[in-house]
Amino acid sequence: MKVRLVILVVAIIVWGCGSDDGPKVPGQVVLQFPDNNSLCITGVPVTPQTSEVVFNWQVASNAATYELTVSRMGSGLVERIITSGVSAPVVIDRGAPYSWSVTARNSNGDPGPASNTWQFFNAGSEQDYPPFPAQLELPVSGSTVAANGNGEVTLQWSGADADGDLSTFEIYLGTDAGNLSLLTTVVAGTTSVSAPVTGGGTVYYWEVRSLDAQGNASLSGTGSFRVL
Repeated sequence: MKVRLVILVVAIIVWGCGSDDGPKVPGQVVLQFPDNNSLCITGVPVTPQTSEVVFNWQVASNAATYELTVSRMGSGLVERIITSGVSAPVVIDRGAPYSWSVTARNSNGDPGPASNTWQFFNAGSEQDYPPFPAQLELPVSGSTVAANGNGEVTLQWSGADADGDLSTFEIYLGTDAGNLSLLTTVVAGTTSVSAPVTGGGTVYYWEVRSLDAQGNASLSGTGSFRVL
């Protein structure tokens, strides 16, 4: 009985030590450059239409590799690069808005939490640039919501402009995604409005058009929500 007990204790100790042998989950990556909501002028021209921009971020704990994701905003074009370093050059279009993020992975390929997503405008030959496409925040697209006591739903978004001359937002709303109506126009700095809606399972679609002082404009993606 004593021999069996000793063997059991040893087995438990070995099993317990082995359970911690795997690589730890990486930490969250902290982005460095290009700066958020900035105009990037450091790109090296490759062609009249493109330039090479070097993306940089900080070392994350327990990271073996990093996955850099670069997206041209409003186009659906996405490029992903895997690297073991904390920087990577990417050739992107000039005179276009981009967003980017980085996720660290350990030696098993397990990802850590995604970094924040930053956006920037890659400089081109223009002297002024359109605003970044607004980011629709609430209601979360595809969600079901309840109207308040006044029969309204709050629409919330965020917007920015690399030139710093963002002027107004136009908010469009409707039940036909291909035929939205102007709900209201608000000045820059306002990032939410109340929208009258009808319940009973009605699905609404909405967009935000951002305009700057020079008349340049950009359109967000289309969000949707169902009203109880």
